Amino acid sequence: MAAQRLKILALCSWYPNDFNPTLGNFVKKHAEAASRYNDVVCLSVFPSLLDKKIRLVETRTRTFSEIVVYYPKTTSKFRLWNMFRNYFAHRKAFKKGYKTVKSIIGKPDLIHLNITYPLGIWAFYLNWRKDIPYVITENATGLHVGTDHSYPKIILSLCKFIVRRASILLPVSEDLKSYMRILSPKSQFAIISNVVDEEIFKYSEKQKELKIKTFIHISTGKDEHKNISGILSCISSISKYRKDFHLKIVSDGDVAYAKEKIEILGIQDFVTFYSTKSTKEIASMIDNSSALLLFSNYENFPCVIAESLMMGKPVISTDVNGIPEHVNSKNGILIPKGDEAQLEKAICDFLDAKFTFDSNEIHSYAFKHFSYQEVGKQFDEQFRIVLNSKTQ
Repeated sequence: MAAQRLKILALCSWYPNDFNPTLGNFVKKHAEAASRYNDVVCLSVFPSLLDKKIRLVETRTRTFSEIVVYYPKTTSKFRLWNMFRNYFAHRKAFKKGYKTVKSIIGKPDLIHLNITYPLGIWAFYLNWRKDIPYVITENATGLHVGTDHSYPKIILSLCKFIVRRASILLPVSEDLKSYMRILSPKSQFAIISNVVDEEIFKYSEKQKELKIKTFIHISTGKDEHKNISGILSCISSISKYRKDFHLKIVSDGDVAYAKEKIEILGIQDFVTFYSTKSTKEIASMIDNSSALLLFSNYENFPCVIAESLMMGKPVISTDVNGIPEHVNSKNGILIPKGDEAQLEKAICDFLDAKFTFDSNEIHSYAFKHFSYQEVGKQFDEQFRIVLNSKTQ
């Protein structure tokens, strides 16, 4: 007999919205995976300079409901006044959203907080006032405590308060878990990775034969994080002695600096930029590529790696943070952070077929670790462990 479906509020600090349609798309995918086994409603709250009053947008899909609430942002020259007005507008927006959640599923059995900051305070509030337990899935590199890209101390203090009161912490990598342990040494942990919709990122046993080997890079484009400049320098160097490759860069961020660098380096024939693409379009572009190419200075575990592996495509990447937990010699090439000489060598070795990869083996590993089916089961197991311990 199938277990009764739980009522889950997915409280999402990051989520696709009117102003940033790709923000936290991996959060939405986690909710979709969880909704295969339980009744899920997503709730997110965002400030808006365009709205004069609170605006709630509700969308119901086949598997789960989404609620995005926008509140008017105050931007006067008086800082304290802005903080006061914006806090109460945010609070009012959250309460309106939560009321809608209850109209759909009733009182939630459990809160699944996705990204601790900034909505974690409401997970704590519902736990304190309504006795609803919460778990946290974390992806943010802002929790890399002690690094130059971590959150400011005041935000880390708030995060510490929130994570210590969660029933269980579910970071997407062992590396992120090690940072979160600094904030909350006594917490319970389980690793649940980012997820890929296996129905969209479909694997074909007959891999496409491409006329020219094509690499694809997909990211926000923030150079201090993704180091696109380093990639372009390597492409420029390689282009001086071989022409048998091409690079596609897909980004929804500000990549004007990269386009300017391409002009300066004179590598327009080797690099093509693409703006925001839908999930299905991304899947098609990966399918028509030879390998994923990343050169990040830091990461947790990027969704694009899981998506590429799901389609049987190898990955060339730096060996930072959570990436080596899944990328190895069987499915990719790992290089040291910032080492452009090694990146150049890895690209050329790949072009010269010095590395061979079994696409079926790559896909099988990805399905076991990143599919909606498997990740959804992992979430369901953790939700029920929390609720069972609450009733004992």
